[in-house]
Amino acid sequence: MNIRIVPIDQINEAAYNPRVDHQPGDMEYEKLKRSIEGFGYVEPISTLK
Repeated sequence: MNIRIVPIDQINEAAYNPRVDHQPGDMEYEKLKRSIEGFGYVEPISTLK
């Protein structure tokens, strides 16, 4: 394993990263909003200590 310390400004987002900054009005944003309103939001229980 090779561990390096890299300044934060040298870190780039991966092109395949599925996280997108959705805004109100975007189809995916509205879909997620309806889901949370309909089913609620549940924070998963973390097994890490």
